Amino acid sequence: MNLSNSPLRWTALAVATAMLVAPLAHSGGRYGTAVRATPGMSGARAKPGAKAPAPRHDRFIVSYRGGTRVGAATAGARRKALGEAARALGVGIAPMRTLATGALLIRTDRKLDKQAAKRLILALSRDPDVIAVEPDIRLQRAFVPNDPLYAQQWHYRSRPAGIDLEPALDISRGDGTVVAVLDTGITAHPDLDANVIAGYDFIGADPDGTFETARDGDGRDPDARDPGDWHDGECSLFGTPEDSSWHGTHVAGTVAAATGNATGVAGVAPGAKVQPVRVLGKCGGYLSDIADAVVWASGGTVAGVPANPTPAEVINLSLGGSGACSVAMQNAIDGAVSRGTVVVVAAGNAGGDVGGFTPANCNNVVAVAATGPDGARAAYSNHGEAVDLAAPGGTAAAPAEHNILSTLNLGAREPGAPGYAWYAGTSMAAPHVAGVVALMQAAAPMPKTPAQVERILRNTAYASGGFPGGCGYEKPCGAGILDARYAVAVASGAQPLPPDPPPPPPPPPAIPLENGVTVTGIEVAEDASIVYQLDVPNGASHLLFGMYGGTGDADLYVRRGQRPTDTAYDCRPFRIGNDENCYFPAPRSGTWYVRIKGFDAASGISLYPSFVDANYPRGEAATVAQLSNHRTRVTLTWQRGKRHVDIWRDGAIYASRRNTGRFVDTFRIVGSGSKTYKVCNQGTQECSDEVTIEFRSRP
Repeated sequence: MNLSNSPLRWTALAVATAMLVAPLAHSGGRYGTAVRATPGMSGARAKPGAKAPAPRHDRFIVSYRGGTRVGAATAGARRKALGEAARALGVGIAPMRTLATGALLIRTDRKLDKQAAKRLILALSRDPDVIAVEPDIRLQRAFVPNDPLYAQQWHYRSRPAGIDLEPALDISRGDGTVVAVLDTGITAHPDLDANVIAGYDFIGADPDGTFETARDGDGRDPDARDPGDWHDGECSLFGTPEDSSWHGTHVAGTVAAATGNATGVAGVAPGAKVQPVRVLGKCGGYLSDIADAVVWASGGTVAGVPANPTPAEVINLSLGGSGACSVAMQNAIDGAVSRGTVVVVAAGNAGGDVGGFTPANCNNVVAVAATGPDGARAAYSNHGEAVDLAAPGGTAAAPAEHNILSTLNLGAREPGAPGYAWYAGTSMAAPHVAGVVALMQAAAPMPKTPAQVERILRNTAYASGGFPGGCGYEKPCGAGILDARYAVAVASGAQPLPPDPPPPPPPPPAIPLENGVTVTGIEVAEDASIVYQLDVPNGASHLLFGMYGGTGDADLYVRRGQRPTDTAYDCRPFRIGNDENCYFPAPRSGTWYVRIKGFDAASGISLYPSFVDANYPRGEAATVAQLSNHRTRVTLTWQRGKRHVDIWRDGAIYASRRNTGRFVDTFRIVGSGSKTYKVCNQGTQECSDEVTIEFRSRP
C-alpha cells in the first residue's frame, strides 16, 4: 500500500474547510492523530517559578479486603467506622456509592487539605479490613498545546521515526476488534462515524447535585456524545480560558478513522470499531468514574449500568494525573486484564518520571511514551522504568508537520462542523499502540493474552532499532518505538518472537545502617525517597527503627528482604510529621530495608536503628573445594558466639569444639548432593542461619 508523499501546506484557516480539500481525500491516504495539554493540568508546562496550589479533596475512595460482596453486617460495620471517623475529625462524611471493584466512594462536607486528608486516612485505616484510603482525584487529558501550520504524516511511515504501518495493513485491518476509548466522548465525523459503536457516559452528578463536570445535564447514560469541555479559566492554574478540546474525537481518529473512503485522514486500524466511553468532562474526570468505566468496557459488571454488549479487547486511556496508582484503579485494571482486555495508557506529558503519574504507573498496563519525527523522545514525554514502549506523539511545536493530524470538531464551545487538527502528546502516542493491538488481535489465530501482547510490542520495538533517541538505562522511555509491521507479523505467526530486551541494571545499593548508630540531617523532597538497609543477625531481638525530628512531613516504610513500596511493607506508621517508629520484638534475620518518603518536603530528620544482639554465631562464608577421588572439602567461617560451639550438619550435631571461627569438613561423595550446616553456642539453640552447600563430585 502506498501513501502520497506530496507535502501538505495548509494554514490554520484551511483546517476549517478540511472536509472539502482534495489532497487529503485520495484513496489510501493515512495520517495520524495527537493530544493536547491544558496549562495547569497533567502534562502542562507551568510558568517558570510557578507553584501549583496544594490540592484539596472532598471525595475519597475506601478500598476493602475481601472482594465485592458486602453483607448487611459488613455494611453496618462500615457505616459505624465512618461515623467514628467523622466524630473524631469533626467533619461530615457521607457514602456516595460502591464502585465496581467493591471500594466505597465517600464525600466529606468540606474540602480537606493534605494534612487533614492524611488524618482522615489514618482514622479510616484503623479498620483492619481497609487496605487503602485515597483521594478521588481528577484525571486530565494528556495533551500539549501547539501552533501547527503545515501537515506531514511522518508517523505512519517507515523507521526510524514512523511505525511502519503500510505493510502492517497488508496483513490486518483490525476487523472485528473493539477498542474502547475512555475520554471526553465523541462527536459526529464522516471520517469516523462508520467505525463507531454504542458506548456509555460514566460522568455522574457533581457532589453539589449539578452536572457542571458532565456538561450534558444528566448522569450516567448510554449517550457518549461530547458536549464540550470548555472553561473560563477555572480549570487552569493561571486562569487561562480554553475552548473545547474534542480530545476523544481526536484520539478515536488515530485508532480507527476510515481508510480508502476518499475523505480526510486514516486510522491505524481502519477495520476496528471504536467504543466511546465518556469519563472526562469540564476540568477532567474523577478516578472513581474512570475505574468503573474500565470495568464496564472490559465486560465487567457495574451496578446500575447495563452490561456492555460488545466488550472491548483494547482500552485506550489517554489521560492521567499525578500520584501513586490507586488501589481502586489497579483493581479495575487487574479485572480488565483477567477478562483478556489490553489496557494502553499514555505515560504523561510532564517530562518527569512516570512513577509519579497514574494510571501509567499501575501494573498490567502498556504505558506509552512519545517521540518526535527524529525518532527521539519528545521533551514533554514522561519516562521511567514503567514505560513499555514509545510511539509517535509529535514535538508540540511548530512546524505542524512535526505533530499528529486527526479528526476533530471545529466548534469553539458547543459541537460544530467536523474537521481536522494537529495535536501532540503522549495522548496521541497511546492510540497508535491501541490501534496496532487491534491489528494484532485480528491477525492472531487465537487472541493473545494481555501479557503476550505486551511482550510482542516490547520485543519487536527493541529488535527494530533499540532504545529511542535520548533514552537508555539512565532515562528509560520503553524498549523502542512501536513497529506495527513487526508486531502484527509476530502476532499472526508469520515471524517468530524476537528476544526480550536486555534488563535494566539493578538499582543503586541502599545506604547501609549500623546497629545503634544514628543517621542525622536526612533531607527528602516531596514524593521522593531515600532507602537504607540493616543486616540483622539470627537471634537478634527488639529491632527498632526510629525516625524523628526535623521539619516537614516524611513517612517511614520498613520491609524485610525487599525494598518497601507504597503498597508493600512490613511496617508503615503513616503519621503527621516525622516522629514515627517501627518495632519488631522478635525479628527474623536477614536484610531489612528502610524507606523514608517525603509526604511533604522534609529536612533535618534523624533515623535510629537498633537491635539487641544475642551473641549468636554469625556465619560469614562457606567455601567448597572438589578434591580428587570423589572427596569434597567444605570450609565454614563465622564470627561471634560463645567460647564453645556445636557444628550441626543435616539436622544433627556433627562436632563440638572450641570457637575458633573456622571449621573444615571433608567427606567422600559419589554423584551430586547437598549438606546443610549451622553453628550454635554449645548446648543451646542459639544458632547462626543455616547454609546449604550444593556439590557434585569429580573423578
